[in-house]
Amino acid sequence: MADDTPPPQNVSAGDADALDALRAQLAAAQQEVQRFKELAARSQADVQNARTRMEREAADARQYAAAMLILRLLPTIDSFQRAFAHVPADLQSHEWVKGIGAIERQMMKELTDAGLARMSSLGQAVDPARHEVLMTGPGAAGTVVEVFEEGYELRGKILRPAKVRVGEGMAKQRGQGDQ
Repeated sequence: MADDTPPPQNVSAGDADALDALRAQLAAAQQEVQRFKELAARSQADVQNARTRMEREAADARQYAAAMLILRLLPTIDSFQRAFAHVPADLQSHEWVKGIGAIERQMMKELTDAGLARMSSLGQAVDPARHEVLMTGPGAAGTVVEVFEEGYELRGKILRPAKVRVGEGMAKQRGQGDQ
């Protein structure tokens, strides 16, 4: 309603004052309605933001739980790999060895499908984020020359660094031999 509408000609001064008071009340009520609309819109945005935040936190919690479970399974994977590395040649064709190998492959497939990836370390430049250096030895300086325990990433983030031996460099090796 427009506040600039002139009062009718035959309205008394008292009625005009009452009309002005009603218009003021109407304007105040309209402002209050607008304030409530803005408050409702902000509340809806707050609810949506809270819902989005809770969904993100729940997804993060699920990923954290999955990462912790996979991290606990890595020693089992290491044990499989060490066991297969030491199976005598005459036993490698036995069905039970093949069966255990199939179990290990199935487990690795499931973990790979969940985002687990073995990091390539051998021959790579040492990276403190990706490698835990246990010892140094002969080899190119700063290069991983032996992997004691594989490192793994989960969906692109390092889950466990590789445990490695790093080369000391040829000059240092020659210097030790001269002493």
